[in-house]
Amino acid sequence: MPQPSSGPRLGTAPLADAVLAVARRDIASFHALPLSHGGSLRTSPFREVYESLFGTAQLAADVSYSGTMLDSFFRPRGPLREAQRLAAQSFGADATLFLSAGTTTANRVALGALVAPGSRVLTDRSCHQSVHFALGDMGARVDYAPMRRCCSDCPRAFADLQKLTDMFREAVAEGRPYDTVVLSAVSYDGVRYDLPRLLPRLAVLHPEVSVLVDEAWGAGHRFHPRLRELSTLHTLETLRTAGKPVPARVAVTHSAHKSMSALRQGSYLHLAGDSELPERATQALFRHHTTSPSWPVLASLDLARLQGETEGEALLERSLRLARTLRSEIETDTRLSAYRTLGSEGHLTDPDLLVTDDPTRVLVDIGELGITAADFRRVLFDEYGLYVARESGDAVVFHIHIGVDEGTLLRLLDALRTLQRTYRSTSAALAEGASDHFIIAYPPGIPIAVPGEQLCDRTRGQLDALRTSGCEIYTLHEPRSTAPREPDRSRSEGSQLATAAKGTE
Repeated sequence: MPQPSSGPRLGTAPLADAVLAVARRDIASFHALPLSHGGSLRTSPFREVYESLFGTAQLAADVSYSGTMLDSFFRPRGPLREAQRLAAQSFGADATLFLSAGTTTANRVALGALVAPGSRVLTDRSCHQSVHFALGDMGARVDYAPMRRCCSDCPRAFADLQKLTDMFREAVAEGRPYDTVVLSAVSYDGVRYDLPRLLPRLAVLHPEVSVLVDEAWGAGHRFHPRLRELSTLHTLETLRTAGKPVPARVAVTHSAHKSMSALRQGSYLHLAGDSELPERATQALFRHHTTSPSWPVLASLDLARLQGETEGEALLERSLRLARTLRSEIETDTRLSAYRTLGSEGHLTDPDLLVTDDPTRVLVDIGELGITAADFRRVLFDEYGLYVARESGDAVVFHIHIGVDEGTLLRLLDALRTLQRTYRSTSAALAEGASDHFIIAYPPGIPIAVPGEQLCDRTRGQLDALRTSGCEIYTLHEPRSTAPREPDRSRSEGSQLATAAKGTE
């Protein structure tokens, strides 16, 4: 990979170097038709569309070479092998495999290496569907640990790890221990498992246990000292150094693109423990993975690891700071009073739960706006260019990943303030039983209520039905109102957040 003309050396990304070198050559293929250099599109009227979607670099890098020409995917001996070695070293694994078919496949490969047909498996019920389906296909005897909620005020749910431990202990006492335990240790909603406490408990009870930890949402955590502490591989390193018991075999899956600068479907499979585990994983990889891997996706895993090593801590520190800022603004800005943070940082303080918060996630209740979470997400996307994927009841999850900067957070805060002005008065009017605004549904644009009108249950039902049918609900002051218009941004833009945003321009 080319180095900058000055400044410190950034390190190496051997697989990215190799793919880039091949992409730069004018190679004609008599094998499969890759998009390499767009050979099939040179005179096509569709070439411009391809280039607009994928770029000329992607057309050049999407190659179909293997073996000695680039490297063997299933038995690497060249740059892929070196890239995987560097990744294992960086993450703290004994061995690491790159996959270009997503963590759905990585979970299947990991289970194929860990679980023998008919063996007993204790599974975290909150695991990804790929785990449940794979175990069913393998004929494993599966028991599920029950779920529990954070609290009545917070919709987050996770495995009851105390009950999981009790089930594991009882199985050992009965002489039929579980061979494998599957954990989903970093949840979509912002819950992390206390693996430094959980893993030794399992190892003491049954030293030969295998453990699969799905850390799909936590790949980047490795590169920040605060987030690293609960990660699986750091936990194993720490326990080994202290001479404490660890499970005999551990596999960790990382959906890299969720928290690192990797292409979608790029996944790491990390292995630790049994010296035969890497070979079993390679065999499972051959059974489950496509034989036509995407070399750009694999190269992006190499680059993502390198960025994590060189910039990860600083980028994640920014994420933690911006997440704190979002929580603080919601809790203190009166123009954001319709919103309420749930499960805020430090909320999960009961040590018996064996879980803690992911501080890069901010769970926000939007119920007082008077619109559904689905409508809220749609308005953010359509009108403000902001995407939120997760909703739970009246709550949505904001993931403050390393791609969110100060300017992006300012855009979100401005949007939240505008939405509060637009929608909250309707909700307040419904709660108070009278309206001092026009409440108008569009279509058709006819007022449902006018200023001074009492709102009855029939009106509320009508509004609910209109919302469900897809209508937009607007509240407006009377035209003669002289109420000053509230500005989009407060004077707090002189704050550190705005100053930092200006510094990035």
